[in-house]
Amino acid sequence: MNSIVPFGRSLKLQSARKKNAIEFFTDDEITEMQSWILNKIHENNRRSNYHRRYFLLFKTLLWTGGRIDEILQIKPADIHLEINAIDMVTLKRHERVTRTIPLHRDLKDAVMGYLIEFHVEMRSEERMFSMSRQSVDLYLKRMQRDLGFKIHAHKFRHTFGVKAIMNHVPLSVLQEWLGHSSIFTTSIYTEITGMDTSQFMANMA
Repeated sequence: MNSIVPFGRSLKLQSARKKNAIEFFTDDEITEMQSWILNKIHENNRRSNYHRRYFLLFKTLLWTGGRIDEILQIKPADIHLEINAIDMVTLKRHERVTRTIPLHRDLKDAVMGYLIEFHVEMRSEERMFSMSRQSVDLYLKRMQRDLGFKIHAHKFRHTFGVKAIMNHVPLSVLQEWLGHSSIFTTSIYTEITGMDTSQFMANMA
């Protein structure tokens, strides 16, 4: 996903039965959230490290599509900068399954900056994120209160799925990245109303 297609507030993603719109962030909202965290980092030196950790969490949520519980288990040893990949354990399976997700350049920059700044050993088996699920929920709720739009961890996963589809990532690849056991679950991200689909027909040979 090197060239990112932007999308605005009018775009909706709905299930096949058109019952519930799936929530995802617009580009403007992503920019607002990033600015909110960066402002927190700079306005309070005493708590800047606290917010820096959440900045990395924000980037990881945005660019992996991982479930929050999966992301909170990530260790530095799971991140392979030399091959631009990150390993993530898929939790919603009966057996232990690890999937590999390409490391987006934006996330790679954030990871490298974090590792250097906090003197983290790349082969460490300690968790990257020491916060609890409940702590993450509270942090996002504070951000939501200040910014005025709905923010929760799973919304980042949907945003990743929409971005991938709009940048022509094949459904089978997205299924692997998201850790879905069935491609039918992944296919919900193709149902974007209001999208001009004529380009796909024009490209068919």
